[in-house]
Amino acid sequence: MTNPVLPTSLALENGFAVVPAGLLATIETSLERTSPPNSDAYPLPAGFHFIQPDPVDLDDFKKLYRAVGDPWLWFGRLQKSDEVIRSILTAPTTTLRYLLDPSGLPIGLFEAEQQDTQTLEVTYFGLIPEATGKKLGPVLMEQGLAAAWTPQTKRAWLHTCTFDSPGALSFYRRQSFKPFRQRLELSSDPRLTGVLPRDTAPQIPLADFSDP
Repeated sequence: MTNPVLPTSLALENGFAVVPAGLLATIETSLERTSPPNSDAYPLPAGFHFIQPDPVDLDDFKKLYRAVGDPWLWFGRLQKSDEVIRSILTAPTTTLRYLLDPSGLPIGLFEAEQQDTQTLEVTYFGLIPEATGKKLGPVLMEQGLAAAWTPQTKRAWLHTCTFDSPGALSFYRRQSFKPFRQRLELSSDPRLTGVLPRDTAPQIPLADFSDP
């Protein structure tokens, strides 16, 4: 299936809008934080490592990106060419870190972009499913922010959406992020365009309403 055309507007009827076939709709919530990171309060557990991949191996990045993001239908990076992904990850404004467990397995991803001298966007953040529920989320966030934060940084922000983990919003709020904006986002269903397998994130119905 080719990418359907994104509409420039949606007509509302009794507060509802029909989303065209092939498109997914999600509510995006943006959150911000002005307090600096507190990595001392969230040290790495014994045996764990927080590394900057150097050089960046795109296969390793994509493997971790998918291990973390497939359950929540992450696909933004997968739509880009290797050349574009490499240019993003190796840019001087990008902070990329992996959390490794004691066996050396990458289990967490932190990626951030310094948008200007005072503003930092956390672009990708998460743990593989097997690493959740072990109090590693705050460690990954605070250690990641500490790596990306500069003396000039005044604000960090990120967004989550209704496709993400149900606990994502409350987690970010516990880490001192506060909501400041909501938007409706439309995108082509990546499982219908071949970016992701059809059985990815089965809790989210396929946009053509067929069985995954």
